[in-house]
Amino acid sequence: MDLGLTGRRALVTASTEGLGLATARGLAAEGARVAVSGRRAERVQVVAASLPDGIGVAGDLRADDGPGSVVAAAATALGGLDILVVNTGGAAPGGIQDKDEAAWDAGYASVLRPALALARAAVPHLRRSDGGRLIFVTARSILETTPDLALSGVFRSGVAAAARVLAEELAPQVLVNVVVPGQFDTGGLQRFEQFAAERDGVGVAEVRARHEAAAPLRRVGRAEEFGDVVTFLCSRRASFVTGSVVRIDGGAVRGY
Repeated sequence: MDLGLTGRRALVTASTEGLGLATARGLAAEGARVAVSGRRAERVQVVAASLPDGIGVAGDLRADDGPGSVVAAAATALGGLDILVVNTGGAAPGGIQDKDEAAWDAGYASVLRPALALARAAVPHLRRSDGGRLIFVTARSILETTPDLALSGVFRSGVAAAARVLAEELAPQVLVNVVVPGQFDTGGLQRFEQFAAERDGVGVAEVRARHEAAAPLRRVGRAEEFGDVVTFLCSRRASFVTGSVVRIDGGAVRGY
């Protein structure tokens, strides 16, 4: 199946590792020209060089001018934007009452604010495309309570709410969707498993076993499995999909 991505201009944020990197690779494999972004300039350039026609754009999305600068640099380098995949940092793990005001502010600055700012900066470019795509990466905490990731749930739910409004506002020129990853074997999951193991006084292997047992497929995902679904949503083949929340979680969320 030809996904119609050859020559399409894409920016994937936070794409030097994990799910963002898998998404950038998936798009590039289908012929898209991909701008990779991240805070570490050296790592950004290494990843960009590993992709066909890859572009590196370094920037801190938590900075006031970070999102706008990243979008502007990517659009300039690529000659415009057809696709934006909004992938941001997370919030500190733990419950709501465990966190002080500084943690709340940091979570907002890491998750919700940059997602909204990236979208606002990219919309003029996406509207000029002949089929713009705007994808927001969130988390299962927008669908069901995840007590260990309470702040993430609060701010990522805000991202999902904004995406639903944008799907209405930007139609029919730009299609807007939300993807909900489950547990994938990435550095992010490994860091959370270490946190959970120390909190519960168990080994990391036991925490991983819990995650595997929680999904009907009895395993965690591979990052490329996530990237493949996002790549499809960015493609011309997904031309009648907008305003949707797409779970990529091995069936872990119990619900529709």
